[in-house]
Amino acid sequence: MPVIRHPGQLPATDGPGWHQQEWASAAVFGEPVPMRARRYQLDPGAAGPGIALGGQEAFGYVIAGTGAGRAGPDSYLLARESVLWLGGCDALALTAGQDGLDVLVAESTGQPVPAPPRRPFTASKAFAATELPHLASTRDTRDRMDLVTDDVPVGATQLRADRIVYHPGDTAAAHYHSGCHHVYCVLAGAGLLYADDQAYRLAAGMSALIRPGEVHWGENDQADNFSFVEFWAPPPTGTVWTVSGDQCTWATVS
Repeated sequence: MPVIRHPGQLPATDGPGWHQQEWASAAVFGEPVPMRARRYQLDPGAAGPGIALGGQEAFGYVIAGTGAGRAGPDSYLLARESVLWLGGCDALALTAGQDGLDVLVAESTGQPVPAPPRRPFTASKAFAATELPHLASTRDTRDRMDLVTDDVPVGATQLRADRIVYHPGDTAAAHYHSGCHHVYCVLAGAGLLYADDQAYRLAAGMSALIRPGEVHWGENDQADNFSFVEFWAPPPTGTVWTVSGDQCTWATVS
């Protein structure tokens, strides 16, 4: 059975011009999960709180707006759907542009970054949306943008993530992952998560946890797009499709 959390169940903190909400973590789900995700929403021109990171694998994904991110001595411009890789960084500072800033900040809480030598702050790197792998489902009309995968050249070993959009009527194939926790943070719309032979409604702002070995799949049964960021922590040792001849495959979008 998945663990599902509604926005009202997620701890939140407010400051001058910013709102922070815990979106996924061991504390949120009430059981060990080797990753954490927080959402930071900044008003136009506002500076966010200092975001402490654990010096492990981490990244920021811009849900909406523009602004800047600073990790150590390095600063980066941020735009919608850009990714700021933060491997080995201890902290992140965010500043919103004229249209505000909405950022998901995720980090591994599993195995630490190897030390010594410790990875320096120069391990941080920004990727525009156009620089990230875009893929289209060969099974239906879903589209996917890789945030942290083997095809994003950051050397991540503890965390995988992508942003996926289910258009109306899209549905994935039933499957399970070995050796990893699968976490959803819903960005927009609503849809169904099937697990444990039941259907669970997910909607914007919610999060969900699928444990290793739990069969699951998603469906958009609504008239609007259903989108979320999904994480695998650590990356699965294998993915098993449970219906013969039915699986999800992807083609690169040129």
